[in-house]
This record gives sequence, C-alpha cells and structure tokens, in this order.
Amino acid sequence: MRTIINIASSYARFIIGMVIVFLLTPYTLNIVGIDQFGLWSLCLSVAGLLALLDMGFSTATVKYVAECNGSHDHEARNQAVSTLFLVYTGLGIICLLLILNAIPYGISVFELDQDEGLVFTQVMQISGAAVAVSLPLCVFRSLLIGAGRYDIVNIAEIIGIVLNALLVVFLLNIDFGLNGLAIANASVLLVVPLILAPLAYRLIPDLKLRVSLFRFHRLRELVPLSVYFMIANIAMLVILRSDALIIKGFMSLSAVAAFAIAARIAEYTYLLNKQFSNALMPLVSHSVGSGNRDTINAILVDGTRLLSGIATLLIGLLYFHADSIISLWVGDELQAAVLPLKILLAAVMFSSLQLNAANVLGMSGGHRGVAWTMLGSAILNILLSLMLIPLWGLIGAATATLAAAMVMEFFLILPRACRHQQISLLRVLRGISPALIASVPMFATAHILQSYWPVESLLQLCLQGSGAAIVFLVVYLFIGLRGHERKQLVTWFRWLKPPVQRHQALSEGSSHV
Repeated sequence: MRTIINIASSYARFIIGMVIVFLLTPYTLNIVGIDQFGLWSLCLSVAGLLALLDMGFSTATVKYVAECNGSHDHEARNQAVSTLFLVYTGLGIICLLLILNAIPYGISVFELDQDEGLVFTQVMQISGAAVAVSLPLCVFRSLLIGAGRYDIVNIAEIIGIVLNALLVVFLLNIDFGLNGLAIANASVLLVVPLILAPLAYRLIPDLKLRVSLFRFHRLRELVPLSVYFMIANIAMLVILRSDALIIKGFMSLSAVAAFAIAARIAEYTYLLNKQFSNALMPLVSHSVGSGNRDTINAILVDGTRLLSGIATLLIGLLYFHADSIISLWVGDELQAAVLPLKILLAAVMFSSLQLNAANVLGMSGGHRGVAWTMLGSAILNILLSLMLIPLWGLIGAATATLAAAMVMEFFLILPRACRHQQISLLRVLRGISPALIASVPMFATAHILQSYWPVESLLQLCLQGSGAAIVFLVVYLFIGLRGHERKQLVTWFRWLKPPVQRHQALSEGSSHV
C-alpha cells in the first residue's frame, strides 16, 4: 500500500506541475518575449549543469538508506548522512566559486550583447547562490525517499510548485523580468528542503545528524556508488540540457525558444513516466537488503509492463495532437516546434521503457553498466547534434536525441537487466505488446474524432484526448492487466465510493461468498 501511495502522490505532484507549467509558459512568453524566453532557456541549461555538483551522492544515499532500513542498521545510516551533509557543505562553497568565475566565459561563448550579458550574470548569480545553500539540505529529501516516504517529499514539492507559480506571476507583474523567474526558482530550492527537514526527524526512527558522526569510511562506502550515479546524472543532464547550448552555437535565440518548447513537453512527459519507476526504486534497494529477489524480478517484468501502458497512452496522444498542442499553447509563431516535438516524443518512448530496468541494475549492483551506457548515450547525442543541426536545424537536434535513446538506452540497458536477473528478454517484451495493441483503437478513435470534430480550443482537445484515452484504457484493462490485478482494481474503486455505498458494495460481495 505504501508503494501505491508513493506512486499516486508522485503522479499528483507531476500533474500539478505540468498544469502550472502549461498555464505559465504562454504567460511568461507574452510578458518577456520570444528572445528573452530563449535567453531564459539558455540560463536554465547552464544552471542545470550546477546539479552535477551533487556528484551522484543523492541517489547513492537513497540506495544506502533503503538498504540500512532493510537491515535495521540505523547507526550506519546516521553516520553516512552526517558525513554527506559536511561533504555537501564543501560542494556548496565550490558551487559559488565556480559560478562567479564561469559567468564571463558564458557571455563570451554565447555571444551575448551588453544587456543580455547583464541579465545572464544576474540570473546565474541568483541561481548559483540558491544551489549552493540547498546542496547540504538535500540530504533530508534523500533520507525520506530511502525510508519509503516519497509521499511526504511529493507533498512538500507540490507546495514548492504552487509557491513558484505565485512568485512568477507576482514578480513578472512588477517588471522583475528574468530576474523574477530566477528568484522564484531559487525560493523553491530553499523552501522545500526546509519543509522536509523537521519531517525527516519526526518520521525516521532514531535519526541523528551531527558533525561528531562524520566517518571517513562511510564516505568510502558511498563514493563507489556515487561515482557511477554521478556519471549517469551527468549523462542525463547532458541529454536534457545540451541541445539548447548547441543550437545557440548555430542558430538564433528564437530557434532556442522553439526547441525549448518542444523539449519542455518531451522532458515533462519523460519525467512523468519516471515517477512510476522512481517510486519503485527504494523498494528495489530494500529488497536487495532483505534478499528478496522475487520482488526485484516482479519490478522488472510487471513494472515494465504497467509502465509501457502509461507511457504509450500519454506519448501516443501527445504525438497525435502535437500540432494542436503547440498552436493552442504558445501560438502559431512557434510551429517550428511541432516536428521536433514528435521526434522527441519517440525518443521519450524508448527511454521510458528502460526505466525500471535501469533502476533494477542501478540498485542491485549493476550501476556501473547503467552509468557507462547513459554516458555513451549523451556522447552520441552530442556528436550527432553537432553533425545534424547544421544540416537539418531543430529536426537534426531532435533526431540525435532519438537515435541515442534508441541505440544506447533501450537496446542495451533492458537486455542487460534481463541477463542480470536471469529473466528472458522475450518475457519482458511480451509485457509491452498489450500497450501497443491497445494504441491501435486509441489512434483510430482520435483520428475519427479529429475528422468530424476539428480541435479549435483546449476544451475540445481535452475532450477528444479523454475519449481516445478511455478506449485505450478499456482495451488495456482486458489484455494488459492480469486477473488478480483487475480484481485489485475493482477493490480500490469500491473504496473510492461514499461510505454508505462502500458498505453496501462490501455487503453484497460478502453475501455472494
């Protein structure tokens, strides 16, 4: 039940985040303009690189804490997080030094004029200071996730998302421009961990965080894990953030803005799918600590099967309605984002299908292979982008991402996870087939609705998407879920009824027995 709550809260957090981004993006574009939005996207890409200072310790901490909880070794957990807190404090100081020295180089490399350079400098100073302060505080997030309390983290981050939206609207209305966007983001970086810190002490048994608990040998235990998680994190950041930087080297800020719109939809789609696998990640580590191999295998096989249904439904509908989404969301002047968006969504599909496999490998001793594969994907993405962007522009950038995701992620990580767990690859792939079959009537329904009822508003888009989604879900319910899963689903729906109806339903069920 805890896993289900974690998954549900993860999706709630992400859906709320997507709705707010959907509403704020055209508002921000209207206030700051396309070129300034392109500059903001550039700043976000550079600021995103600061996350590399995490050095993979956060993921390693989740794994370490989950395994310690599985073995009830609270002393080792306290020593590890106390050691990590001090390490993060040092990394925060390094962050400040790096950002202050890197700003002039960024202005030169991106060939920004005087006004753009001034804004770039101010935004990066605000972002760098926020990251530096938030680094030590992030241990509380890792602690709660490792302890299986992803729901608490999600609630705190929902508060942060709403706060960010309110600050963005307020600060843009008083003409703070891109500095206002940076201040809003910085505020959230600091508020969320400050909410999580007291909750971690309240919910985690015998938690102690003290300088006296620093142990160098705990750092040596974390480093072998964190190094490879850092490599994987670097690769993911490069995949998500490098395209905007490379595009700016060949094209204008308006092109950066168009690709940023497509990339934002694709990134949120990928991260939405990732919520499912993220919620299962502590369960993998806990199962490793308790020696429960069957649960790990179930996460790989059944987790991938269920995730394929979620991903196919979401990505398929976004792909079909890509033209309408861009036009209704940000206007016809950014129609250049449509074809790159469709290509990026195909890349997201391949990346999503290997998420559970990557978690199983990463949390059960195969983290080295995952790290090197993700790094290879990032390098291939950069090389292909440098080759294809001069030839095909934004389509070349999206094609590079698709090729890297398909070749280096899906076709390498998934088979490797199956070999690691001694499971047939065909068994996992068969679990994906029901989602593909269910997508056929979904696309047919979407096509019929679009033919007779062309989309002219967001309401029509939502209604058409809902109709096609219902068709998909009905088909998938019968061919994608197993008998006991359908029975469990019926049980959950009974508990969603009002108390009187729920009592009647349970009474009827018991009378049949």
